[in-house]
Amino acid sequence: MSDGFDGFETFDPASGLPPMRSARCTALVEYWNALRGSRPFPSRDDIDPAAIKALLPHVMMTSIEHDPFRVFYRLVGTEIVRFAKFDFTNCYADSLRFQDTEGADWADFYRVVIEARRPGLGLSYWIVAGNLQRWIEFVICPLSSDGQVIDRCIAVEDYEHLNMVEIDTLPPVSTQ
Repeated sequence: MSDGFDGFETFDPASGLPPMRSARCTALVEYWNALRGSRPFPSRDDIDPAAIKALLPHVMMTSIEHDPFRVFYRLVGTEIVRFAKFDFTNCYADSLRFQDTEGADWADFYRVVIEARRPGLGLSYWIVAGNLQRWIEFVICPLSSDGQVIDRCIAVEDYEHLNMVEIDTLPPVSTQ
C-alpha cells in the first residue's frame, strides 16, 4: 500500500463493532455506546474526561456547523499535536492540510458520519523514513445536545508505534 486512505466507513455499534487495530479506538466506541444507552447519540455533557483519561492525549472534540457545513476543532489532544507538529485547536478542518491526506479535507469524514448518523472508522497509511510504512486508525463518534441534531463529535486517532526519528521525518500540519 502507498500513502493514502485504505478506507473510511460508518458502522452500527448496536450490531457489534468492526475489527479495529487500535485499542484506543475500540475503547472510545465502547464508551460512546455505553453513554448513549437507548438514545441515538450521547451529548457532550455526558462525557466525563476522567472516565477516558488514558484516551485524552489522542482525543479531538469538534463542533459541527451545518450551514455551510464546517468542522471546528475545539480540543486536540497532546499526542495528536505532537504527531502533527501543530496545535490545530480553534481551527476549521477545511483550513488545514494534513500530512497523511494529500490535500483531502477531513471535514468530508465528519460529513459522512453526520449524514449516516452513526460512528465512522478510518485507516490511513503513509511512508516514513525512506520506505517504512505505518498506519493511523481513527474513529469519529457523533454527539447531540438535543438528541436529534448532531452538533459535536468526539474522535480518537491512534498511530502505529513511531520512534522519534520517524516522527521527525513527517511534515507538520499546515494552514491552507
